[in-house]
Amino acid sequence: MCPWHLRTGKADFSVFAPDKPLLAMVGEEVDLPCHLSLNISAEDMELRWYRDQPSPAMHLHKNGIDVQDEQMAEYQGRTTFLSTRLAQGQAAVRIHNVTALDNGTFHCNFKDGIMSAETTLWLRVAGLGSEPKIQVGPGQSEGVWAQCTSEGWYPEPQVEWRDLGGQSLPSVTNLSASPTTGLFSVVSNVTLLDRDVEGLSCSIISSLLQRRKVAKSYLPGRTEDVIISGEAHTGAWKPVSLACVFMCTCMCVLCVRVVP
Repeated sequence: MCPWHLRTGKADFSVFAPDKPLLAMVGEEVDLPCHLSLNISAEDMELRWYRDQPSPAMHLHKNGIDVQDEQMAEYQGRTTFLSTRLAQGQAAVRIHNVTALDNGTFHCNFKDGIMSAETTLWLRVAGLGSEPKIQVGPGQSEGVWAQCTSEGWYPEPQVEWRDLGGQSLPSVTNLSASPTTGLFSVVSNVTLLDRDVEGLSCSIISSLLQRRKVAKSYLPGRTEDVIISGEAHTGAWKPVSLACVFMCTCMCVLCVRVVP
């Protein structure tokens, strides 16, 4: 990032940070490094990392100590100032327990008296969600209904349904973000009318990480077993038939999970 600096009667200095976005996983740690353009000590400088506005700061190091009174509430207890190379003009702030809300831009400002310089860093946060789960049941009118659920994703993931032959299946997907964590939950539904489909898979994909998690489920042996016909509403076999469907489905899912 091109640094910004203030010119005074003293020798000018600039502040630099990594040009490329930093990547951090939810729940892990990440360092936000900045350094001076000149090989001079920053030990006596005021060093400030902040988000949208300088105050309150994400982390403030002043007069050789961390100033907690001016720290954003969401970062209290979650940051550490790294000063091992401060004499060479290098410093960093470590964020612990990274959350999705940390995603975005940060600024670091080095101030020496009336002279100051700053630059911008980008942090990209990724969250790889939970293993997807598939539930299968009879459709409202005919066919088979399947639902795939997972949580803990960031940013918004992509969802793919396919039959066991690799053919893509149309689906309806709902993504919702938690107001407290910012993580996305996935609820995706598909309805199968094809009697020849023996099973299906649900893939949830992180485009940022280029990784996916997949769940597979075999369907009942005969699609007509789960179709509710007009006779089923009055016949005594309807509850038994549906119970068998769900028992078979659960057994199939367990078999899939046991097989390596």
